[in-house]
Amino acid sequence: MSGTRTLCCHVNTATLSFAIIYLIVNVLKLVGIFLTVSWDKPEYSVYYHESTALKGQRVFDISTNILMLVMMSISAVLVFFSQRKGPMFVLPFSLMMVAELSLSFLSLFNGAWGLPGTSSYKEMLQAVRRVSAMNEEDIGQFTMWYSVLFMVEILLKVYVFQVSMKCFYALKEKRVSAIHVDTGNAVTVKLPSYDEALKMKAEDTPPTYQEP
Repeated sequence: MSGTRTLCCHVNTATLSFAIIYLIVNVLKLVGIFLTVSWDKPEYSVYYHESTALKGQRVFDISTNILMLVMMSISAVLVFFSQRKGPMFVLPFSLMMVAELSLSFLSLFNGAWGLPGTSSYKEMLQAVRRVSAMNEEDIGQFTMWYSVLFMVEILLKVYVFQVSMKCFYALKEKRVSAIHVDTGNAVTVKLPSYDEALKMKAEDTPPTYQEP
């Protein structure tokens, strides 16, 4: 986790840039959910689109997706205050990257564990099939491209997590250095009290300076 530069910029600048992009994407996903719900599409719930979803299932699905996106957005906003408030404001963003990586891997086994606003392989394949007819060769190519893009997304999230942790340690080291600078040259002197100063004898005072 050492080092303060990545690619062509400082890790703080890179983390802030990733947080801005992350926030924009999450806001767009939230807007998409609200628009879809306002249009009252019954097939919104991607986890139950193959069968008629119960109202309670749809409400739970929508509410959890919105809550997850709000938490992701808040973690990105906290990064904006990390330069002034300290490294702990970067930590939620890093933890969200770990959560996204975990959900991405879990989505391979069960689509219900996927990221909010992100379609799984099965859902995307069905959407493409509705638009155009696909033979076995087309399905193979689609699967290959989906796998490549999925791995690129995973590697990108791992990279963002690594950069954010470097930013965390860089800010922590900067704060510790600032504390040492503020307290390193300080001298503690115990001054006598007022009563002790009055009781001092004349011989205790230093001799006056005389020129030779």
